[in-house]
Amino acid sequence: MKMSGPDAKPVDGFVATALHGVLPLIVWAAHFFLSYASAEVACALHLQRFTLGNVAAPSIWLWVISAAAIATLLVLIVVAVRHGRADAESGSTQAIVRIGAAILALVGVLWSAVPIAFVDGASDCGAIR
Repeated sequence: MKMSGPDAKPVDGFVATALHGVLPLIVWAAHFFLSYASAEVACALHLQRFTLGNVAAPSIWLWVISAAAIATLLVLIVVAVRHGRADAESGSTQAIVRIGAAILALVGVLWSAVPIAFVDGASDCGAIR
């Protein structure tokens, strides 16, 4: 059992294992929520009029959160592959679940991030409503 502090309770192995398997899906869900919520807030506050060059501020924000989610998921894939080598020797399927969840989440983030390339943040707020 692991301890995380001087007076901490032991971390349950099941909870830690489940969290490692579900963490990529949480990143995907957070990206999905932030993408749509920030697009709605940007349209409600008319933030599309603020630009950096020819790119509207909401589009920049959507690209930033997409890049952060993709980078996080790539790190989780690398960590899962590294731990997978040790898990494969013990006959555990945890590595397969971790890698599979991370790849699924990466595809989900990419799937929801691709339309950002086609959205003009300066004029597409009417299409959201």
